[in-house]
Amino acid sequence: MIPDPATVADRLALRDLVESYAAAVDARDADLLASLFTPGALLEVRRNDGTGSRYEGAAALPRLISALETNYQKTFHLVGNHRVTLDGDRAAGDTYCLAHHVFADEGVPSTMEMLVRYLDRYVRDDGDWLIDRRTVTYLWTRVTPVDASGLGR
Repeated sequence: MIPDPATVADRLALRDLVESYAAAVDARDADLLASLFTPGALLEVRRNDGTGSRYEGAAALPRLISALETNYQKTFHLVGNHRVTLDGDRAAGDTYCLAHHVFADEGVPSTMEMLVRYLDRYVRDDGDWLIDRRTVTYLWTRVTPVDASGLGR
């Protein structure tokens, strides 16, 4: 069966949206990050220890960038599986991501490697897909010393 070209285009656009989120976070680009969300979006982060963060509205997302800058020298998000269910101008997504967060652990450069799951709701607005709700859940983490000498490049 040949897939409908419009469905293929929507799936590619949604994959690009998810990858753009990773790129915006890693580049610390608050403007790009906010542009990927609806004005009334909700982003929730749920950590392994039961704590979390909540960002209500695209205008609140620069706080996420500030938190990353405060806690980590560098981040690297590699987007893996991305499955979506389309329903007209709405969609739901489930994405796995392997994220590395470089920081100093008692003076030793280390990475916190996280397997992250994103549960998303998307809406199409004026032809563009945007994230309306994202729940970020850490599935597991591991901290490992790293050679961070190449971070300045």
